[in-house]
Amino acid sequence: MMPVIRISDATFVDLKSISTWLGTDTPSKTIESLVREKMNALDLERDVDEEKTEVVGSESEATVFERTPGLTFTRVLSAKMDGNSLGKLNWAGLLIEMAKRVKTKGFAAEQLTTELQIPTKSNAYEEEGYRFYPELGISIQGQSAQDAWKEVSRLADKHEIPVEVEFQWRDNEKAQHPGLVGIIRAGK
Repeated sequence: MMPVIRISDATFVDLKSISTWLGTDTPSKTIESLVREKMNALDLERDVDEEKTEVVGSESEATVFERTPGLTFTRVLSAKMDGNSLGKLNWAGLLIEMAKRVKTKGFAAEQLTTELQIPTKSNAYEEEGYRFYPELGISIQGQSAQDAWKEVSRLADKHEIPVEVEFQWRDNEKAQHPGLVGIIRAGK
């Protein structure tokens, strides 16, 4: 997860003014530009590797993240699991698809509730944010995008089920990278 920095209202207004001169569109990008400029002026280099690497896809540019970024205000554009493209789905749907793949490894409903490290019940239960999935024989409580991916990633790594998700941050000022398309992978 990315650190949170609190700044005064006056500094935020100054950042907006500076962003006009730098041609940046978010406070984060403005700060990154200023830090990069100062690092270059001081002839300093970053001690840690970048958290992302740029990749150009066949239709659009996407950023491949080695570590999971904040997924709040994102939508799934496409997903592959075990080399197969999945239909249109959201983060919850991706989690259910992973649970289905894990179940094919011989897990009964009761075992599946133990295998999943999110709130589950081994019966039909549809209160407190739970939804029953007849094909799994269990009820799963709704998860945020971040928590859904965390569990998908954990299961993918544990059961060696390759998964790749192309997603996009919505155009929302609270999103980590508004409008940016990203790719995350697990299970290799």
